[in-house]
Formats: sequence, C-alpha cells, structure tokens
Amino acid sequence: MDPKISYFKTFIVASETKSFSKAAKQLNITQGTVSNHISALEKYFDVQLFLRTPEGVELTPEGEILYERSKKILELLNEAKMLMKSMYSNPEGVIRVYASTTPGEHILPSLIKEYIEKYPNVKFEITIEDSKKCFKALNEGLADIAAVGYLLDDSYEYTVIGKDRLVLIVPPNHELAKKGYATIEDILKEDFIDREEGSGTREIFIKALNEKGYSEMDLNVIMKLGSSSAVITAVSEGYGVSVISEIPAKKAENAGLVKIVPIKDLELVRNLYLVKNKKTKNPSAVKSFWDFITKI
Repeated sequence: MDPKISYFKTFIVASETKSFSKAAKQLNITQGTVSNHISALEKYFDVQLFLRTPEGVELTPEGEILYERSKKILELLNEAKMLMKSMYSNPEGVIRVYASTTPGEHILPSLIKEYIEKYPNVKFEITIEDSKKCFKALNEGLADIAAVGYLLDDSYEYTVIGKDRLVLIVPPNHELAKKGYATIEDILKEDFIDREEGSGTREIFIKALNEKGYSEMDLNVIMKLGSSSAVITAVSEGYGVSVISEIPAKKAENAGLVKIVPIKDLELVRNLYLVKNKKTKNPSAVKSFWDFITKI
C-alpha cells in the first residue's frame, strides 16, 4: 500500500525529536501509530530508516536521504495548497455561461457586474439560448454554468437567482386590455404567439395549462419565435397575444408597446436558476462565482 502524507509528517517529527514517544506526543497520536507509520515507509522503500540507540533513534543513511526529500515533498505540497487558495482568493480566467433569455438578459448582467468589481481578472463568455440548449451545453462540457428558467431534472447542482412571473401581453388597443383581465378560455380564442421548443417560459406555461386540463393543442398558435423581444414586437404589431416573463413585459408596457392583462384563472410563477456543471473548465473561478452568488 502506498504511504500517506501523514506518514511522512510522522517520519520528519520522529527524525527531528529522535524519539518515537516524543513524536507521538507532539503529533497527538499513539506511539504504536508512529511505529506503524515508520514501518509502512520502510516496507514501501524496502530500507531501514532508523537505528535504535540508548537515547532513542538515529537516522540511517537511507533515512537521511528520505528526511531531506520528505521535507521538500511537504514544502511543495504546502506551496501547491497555498497557490490553489490564492487562485480561489484571486480567481482569473474565463467562465463560460449559457443562459436563457430572461435570466441572461435581465438577471445575470447585474450579478456579473457586481462580481467582476470584486474579481476583475475573471471574464465571462455568455451565450443566449433556450433552456433546453443550455442544458445540452452543460452536458457536452461547452458551458461551466447555465442560467435557466426551469430544472431539467434533479441531477444538477443549482441555486435560485430570482423569481419570475409569466404574464399575458396583448396589443395596447386589444379588447382584453379594455376588459382588464383574461381567462384561459379567452386566451384559447386568440391568435397565440408561442416561444420556441425548449424555451423555459413555454415549458412553464404549457405545464400550467396541462394542470388545468388543457394542452398546447388547444392554443391557436400562429407563429413561434425565439426571444421575448421578438414576441413583444409581434404582439405590438397586432399579430396576436402571448405569455412572456413579466420583466421584459413591464418594460414593453412602459414603452407603450403592449398591455399586460392579468389571467384570472392561471397563476404563473417560476424560479430562475443558476445550474453548475460538475466538471468545469475553470473550477477555481467557477467555484468563486458560485459561492459569490449563493451568498448574495
């Protein structure tokens, strides 16, 4: 069996104190444990390391060689440990992030800005995709972290970075805007602008419809678009209605592009997640960012 690091520490202390009993006392272990550690090293190197003397023990010539090398080994290990700690305290490099539209455009920028003010040597590569493609990038090792609107399954390490409400948006002069509220049945009668397959927004909306006894087939989908901004443009131009994140919806409403209409019989609230790949390309920087986010 290969010797453990603790065996070398025991050997060094025994060499310097010239006593197994003193080494045991200094290391807070039993004298029998000291003997076992030394015996394991002698067996591994196939040499005798100590000679017994009336005063205690003395190193053999082979023991002298191991003593000098053991000190260097432990010094190098301590140096490596300190360098690794330094990398975590002062991380650098690139963190690859895949993000779906809502967290990528409305949540992550402020979090990253706050982080790089503290750790300026870390850079971010951000790719905006739908949630399904974000998970695919994680699985294929293309992303270190993903920011998404739903969890694919419970096999990922994740943390919640925000909450989001999905809302119905309609053109400003739409009948539902005048009515002041909508029902599921109202939505089913309208031309509906859907998000693309794999969108977290779409997944949450369809799941909520299913729980109410409806399916996506009940929607009169006239087009599928790849981003909230594209959906807002289509709705503002009168092509139909849609369900999107409240964050961009409010900005569009404030700009006079659309109207947000409460859905009377449907509550659409979701968490936004940061999900980590277990095998990251830059583990010290990713761990630093992850710890920073979880402590906010």
